[in-house]
Amino acid sequence: MKPALLFFMLFCLTSRLAWASHIAGGNVELVATGKPGQYRLSLNLYIDEASKGPEAVIDPQIFLSIFRQRDNKLMGDFPLKFLRKILLVYANPACARSKGLETSEVKYQGLIQLDAAQYNDPAGYYIVWEKCCRNKNVTNIDRPDQSGMIYYLAFPALLRGGGAFRNSSPVFLTPNPEYICRDKDFTLPFQATDADGDELRYSLVTPYRDNIYTPYGFKNSYKDPDFPLLSWQPGYSAKNAISGKPALTISSDGVLSVRPDKLGLFAFAVLCEEYRNGVKIGEVRRDHQILVVDCSPQVPPKPVITPVSPTGASPIAICLGSDITLTSENAPDFNYQWRRDGYNLPGENKPTIRTTLAGDYTVIKSFATVCTRDSVSEAFRVTYKPNDPARITVADTVICADRPASLQANTSPNFRYQWFQDGQPLPGETSPKLMSPRGGKYRLEILNTANNCLSADSVKLVKSPLTSAIVVASLSGPLCTGSQLTVRLPQSLTGISYSWQFNGAPLSTTAATTRADKPGGYLVTVSDSVCSVKSAVAQVNARPVPQIDSISPICGSSAPALALRGSPVGGVFSGTGVSGSQLNPALVGAGRHTVVYSVTNAAGCRADTTRTYTVVDVPQPDLGPNQTIVVGSRVSLTGPPGTGLTFTWLPVAGLSSGTAISTVAQPAQTTTYRLVVSRNGVCPLSDDVELTVLPGLFIPTAFSPNGDRMNDTWEFRGVESFPGCTVRVFNRWGEVVFASDDYQHPWDGRLSGQLIPSGVYHYMVRPTPFLPEQQGTLTVMY
Repeated sequence: MKPALLFFMLFCLTSRLAWASHIAGGNVELVATGKPGQYRLSLNLYIDEASKGPEAVIDPQIFLSIFRQRDNKLMGDFPLKFLRKILLVYANPACARSKGLETSEVKYQGLIQLDAAQYNDPAGYYIVWEKCCRNKNVTNIDRPDQSGMIYYLAFPALLRGGGAFRNSSPVFLTPNPEYICRDKDFTLPFQATDADGDELRYSLVTPYRDNIYTPYGFKNSYKDPDFPLLSWQPGYSAKNAISGKPALTISSDGVLSVRPDKLGLFAFAVLCEEYRNGVKIGEVRRDHQILVVDCSPQVPPKPVITPVSPTGASPIAICLGSDITLTSENAPDFNYQWRRDGYNLPGENKPTIRTTLAGDYTVIKSFATVCTRDSVSEAFRVTYKPNDPARITVADTVICADRPASLQANTSPNFRYQWFQDGQPLPGETSPKLMSPRGGKYRLEILNTANNCLSADSVKLVKSPLTSAIVVASLSGPLCTGSQLTVRLPQSLTGISYSWQFNGAPLSTTAATTRADKPGGYLVTVSDSVCSVKSAVAQVNARPVPQIDSISPICGSSAPALALRGSPVGGVFSGTGVSGSQLNPALVGAGRHTVVYSVTNAAGCRADTTRTYTVVDVPQPDLGPNQTIVVGSRVSLTGPPGTGLTFTWLPVAGLSSGTAISTVAQPAQTTTYRLVVSRNGVCPLSDDVELTVLPGLFIPTAFSPNGDRMNDTWEFRGVESFPGCTVRVFNRWGEVVFASDDYQHPWDGRLSGQLIPSGVYHYMVRPTPFLPEQQGTLTVMY
């Protein structure tokens, strides 16, 4: 082995030994809760307080591991938190003090969730927690300071036969902390209980020994062997864990017995196997150790139990719930410890005990200051008288508005009854049945005259807050068609369902509100998980159906006021521009507007209707003054700007477009054009323009005044149609070389009687004052 590994193993051994040797025993518990897959996992440890060192601290949290039986697969590590620590009671405190004995119980606990689908292997599972090491003073184990403890519990698969298999492990009762006197008969109750009523079988087995070389969190695998067993010292075994005559044994009901013949500290393990229908389904082991000492042969006088109230001999039967006082002789030189069914009763260390519980009572008597053997009384049995205890049967503890609570007691001819509410007797309520519409705490007392036993039962009744339901309109006002109906409850409640009806027929609505689409009777039934309450019928009235006469488009805000008419009569008009029953366009601008007509009938139900009207704003077209043009000329005509306008030009002859906002006119003859502007044919406005068409004027661009009688003059064709035609000719310096205000005689190219030089000249010609000026170049050639 490598030195480093050997050092690590020895370190684990010594460090774990230092704080674990004070653990004297323990066991694991796995108890099912009421929730599917949830369990309460616990570890009980029994601590030898006298032997622990300062390093033996209580961890705030530990981990238990669950493995699968078939292949030792680790299923998970589960944390448990420290829950409590209590000191256990020794029956002979003087000897416990003198021997340095002090034992406590430490409990760790946690809720865990196990998925049945994952824990379904037929071979089952096991839970372990291990620690090293044991007290070095243990007598019957070989090398106890190198042998640890394993606390082990096996449980079955959580699924069997296709369904959930509910099971809780056996739960060991807390053992009495005891020592044993050598050569004295000794018994110790070591029973377990089982929540499922399974058969429990007890046996003494060899304790497991942990693997001291694996730290916390080790994971088994299929190669790992089963847990090793402790090695006994020669002469010791599971059947002889405490040698004696007889040696240590355990009875079928879980009671340990021994008459030891050797001194020492002895360790052993009890196996409790769990059987259901003859088949083993689980097991739990409890490790324990107990000290055998020499005791003084002096024995206190045997105590005798005497019942004080009531008196009599064992067994004494008492009524369930009543008490009995048991006493032993009171002597100041002795200690007393009472037991019930073999288990020490914490705090019951006086000569007298008062109890209400049935069982076998014994009292242990020991010297107060000297450690000797103790003496035990004969058992005194306390039983319950046969009696049918008071039981209240109630269908439901919630009182509904339409259903009082019915409380029924169990009956017998020997019974006398008295009912109470909130601690006060109800006068006259002495029968087995009680009807009550009120909440409170109810108590039933039954006196059985056959055995004079008084028993009681109680139940708390709660009055449902669901006491009434009223159907109202969501918005305050009368109930009218179209209204949203809602339920008014005494207070805000959760978990409520709703069932609506209309004229006795169910509606599909299941919400707290519904829409009243038709006139008639509406009601709702409101229910919680226990109670239901039905509302009164709410009558919903029809709303009126108002109408407004049509309103034609209004041409402009200057149009006269209009009279509004609606039905049925008696309603109220409202809206922009409305005054009484008159609509004044002057109060509104162009566009679409709405008139509202509201009518309220005798039931207070109101209805509104609307009518939309339009004030049409059409701009007045203006085509300008009449114009004179030369034939072939073009004139642009434009309508007013605006959106949504319709343009119509008449006639269309000579126009580029008959429907556009602008058009180009080129008439062949004098023509009067009209533009009609409207909004989609509504509210048309128009304007006319006359275009006077004159014949065309031809202006030559050259002539040759050289006297050859060909183009000797600058002659305009058509000028006769333009009296007052003005002409100007300029040289290149801008000087006028020819001017005429009525060009009816062609120019001969002379200026002041002299021919002008040849060249290019510029002209300006205005045929009439109403026609545009024409410009161009004129070439004079010779």
